[in-house]
Amino acid sequence: MSKQVDFYLIGNQVADAKYKLAARLCNKIQRLNKRALVDTGDAKATNKLDQLLWTFSDASFVAHDSLKDRDAISSIHIGEISEVSSEVLQANYDVLVNLADDAPPFSHQFNRVAEIVEPVDAEKAAARRRFKNYRDEGFELKTHDLEL
Repeated sequence: MSKQVDFYLIGNQVADAKYKLAARLCNKIQRLNKRALVDTGDAKATNKLDQLLWTFSDASFVAHDSLKDRDAISSIHIGEISEVSSEVLQANYDVLVNLADDAPPFSHQFNRVAEIVEPVDAEKAAARRRFKNYRDEGFELKTHDLEL
């Protein structure tokens, strides 16, 4: 199976767009009975995504755990790179959702990676660096333009 990175390019300015799209992706991953590790980048982003996942929609939420308090039953685990241990990586996740500025050093351990890019110059520049990194690692790269 080839390894693939999907870059989701958000075309419009929406408050917390990155987190809203991450919540939608996590919801879909969970509905497909898959497992995801979400690298949020930092503690503030972890807290923001945590709140959004619990209030995802009026009719549902995305059950998840932080990497610090992860439960093997949960299919979605969120946290920052410093919380990712070799034990965490042995959990057989199907997808890595990366919200951090850099490609995680362990991204090669995943068959699927989702990268979310907001329409901000700094975000786009960081995404270009990640794109090059993934290309150099031999990942198949796909881009998806979307509006929220």
